[in-house]
Amino acid sequence: MNSFAEMEQVARAAGSDDGVATRSRKIGEVEFQAIYQEGDRVYFRVGENGPSVDPYGYVWSPEHVPVDDSNPSVASSFEHIQGPWYRWSDSY
Repeated sequence: MNSFAEMEQVARAAGSDDGVATRSRKIGEVEFQAIYQEGDRVYFRVGENGPSVDPYGYVWSPEHVPVDDSNPSVASSFEHIQGPWYRWSDSY
């Protein structure tokens, strides 16, 4: 995706806003519903799948490969794209 460089600038500026979602925002060519930090990851939510509202998007995880460490009622999956970028989706 061509927007990763701009997204990384946003991720690095996320600072300590852990868990605080921003409103929808367009970065490069992609419109995100929310951008938020959880631990050392920054999530860029693109949308939801189906009627059960399963969020998906991209995650920036520069320190390590993200793993599903969410609460037991959520199944998170991550697929490596390039460098510190992963496709992410949650299933409730």
